[in-house]
Amino acid sequence: MLNLKTYQIPLSKSNWTLTIPQDFLESEKIVLLKGILSLDINRSDHMIHIKSMVTSSLELQCDRSLDTYIYESQCNLEIIYKEGLKEEKIDLHSSIKKLEKHQQIIEFDQEVRDMLLLSLPIKRIHPRYLDDYGNPKELLNVQFGTNNTENSIDPRWYALKNIKN
Repeated sequence: MLNLKTYQIPLSKSNWTLTIPQDFLESEKIVLLKGILSLDINRSDHMIHIKSMVTSSLELQCDRSLDTYIYESQCNLEIIYKEGLKEEKIDLHSSIKKLEKHQQIIEFDQEVRDMLLLSLPIKRIHPRYLDDYGNPKELLNVQFGTNNTENSIDPRWYALKNIKN
């Protein structure tokens, strides 16, 4: 789905823009309203250096009210493909991958999926339940029962003490 043919990438700097399909996160039960993958590629003889940026609009369901809302996300990832690499390294913001000598296609599906899923908030709370700083507001601030501030003793304790004696 999200891939580039290596023979189409010129031996210099180039920019590519790919559209992320709307059914991309269907297996995760997340609706992708709009998604764009922007690639800044610097290619040399034995290496391809890619700076990618994903800009997306996702429709999420609130954990508190079950209402849907739109969540805007922007993620960056740096990917380096090298020839003759023995061990691949994957980090939160960058990864170094092996480039086969006759590799025809570079796929971005897994990287984009990981970037989108890691950008989601842990608590999916509708923006109307958040304060100005992004912290959740208290839903209910109600106390039940009487507000006795003095240390009154429940009369049932007297009955229990009398049973003992």
